[in-house]
Amino acid sequence: MPSAKTELIERIRCLDSSIEIEAVQNKTLTEREHNSIARMLRNGLAVVSFASLEDFIKKRSAEAMEDLSRCSISFSELPEKLQRAATYEVLSGLTYQLSLLEKEDKPSYIQQHALKIASTATPNFELSSHTFAHSQANISNTTIGDILKSFNVDDPWRQMSLMASNLGLTSALSLSEIFKSAALRRHKAAHVAGADIPSTDIKQFVKEAFAIAITFDALLSKAIQKLVENDDDFVRNGQKLNATSIKIRTIKRVDGKWKEYRDNINRAVRISSDLDTLQRGARQRALQAKELIVEFDENGVVSWWQCQ
Repeated sequence: MPSAKTELIERIRCLDSSIEIEAVQNKTLTEREHNSIARMLRNGLAVVSFASLEDFIKKRSAEAMEDLSRCSISFSELPEKLQRAATYEVLSGLTYQLSLLEKEDKPSYIQQHALKIASTATPNFELSSHTFAHSQANISNTTIGDILKSFNVDDPWRQMSLMASNLGLTSALSLSEIFKSAALRRHKAAHVAGADIPSTDIKQFVKEAFAIAITFDALLSKAIQKLVENDDDFVRNGQKLNATSIKIRTIKRVDGKWKEYRDNINRAVRISSDLDTLQRGARQRALQAKELIVEFDENGVVSWWQCQ
């Protein structure tokens, strides 16, 4: 089964290609039928692209619960907000998910997740995959912030915005406001019959979706790493995570060469005409240094990332 990250990369890169095709571009005002079709197609892209980001948040959060279920620390040593989310707060998510199931599927579903809640009172706990982001149909900016707060991330959207800016995916704009604008655009495209979503907005969402997904994933992954490694400061002394907790390595195509960069330094640390060789080395260096590595294709679109 593909990971949440793999699915999102495929979907958002497909979105980037889709917005370039002739069928979604307006022609002259006299081409009324074509323009009407293009408008409907753009509205559909706006809906599906935002749904892809929501799906990533849900699936990545579920993966996080699986990762934590394999860690060696006791449930009582998890962050307090995470403990609450995995016990009684998860009930709202289970109640909503039950409402979507067929009658015959409800008993086994609730039994499965009730066992996981009960396991939090044992040494070998298993957290519900529906702990986060499953209590309603859509995800809000508050949902994303609350997930990261449960993992001791300080002021999550601010940290995500700082990282996105360092990656060159967004300017100084708040990612929280960007997410809310994208949600409103999705709502308009889905529910307003005469909506006309500009192609430029959809094109911009390619960078915005990657910015939100990568920074969310990086902070979540770093928190999980510290819990799995039983980091004393993080687990017992209340250490918070922020943007400076994560070192960044990137690969970009610049002036006809593939270049490797670290953090927000403009000078490349390595240059090569062979992408494969540079990738292998950079990924290994990022793994050893426990860094976030983000790779961009020749057009400057994210092609891959990994959080250590």
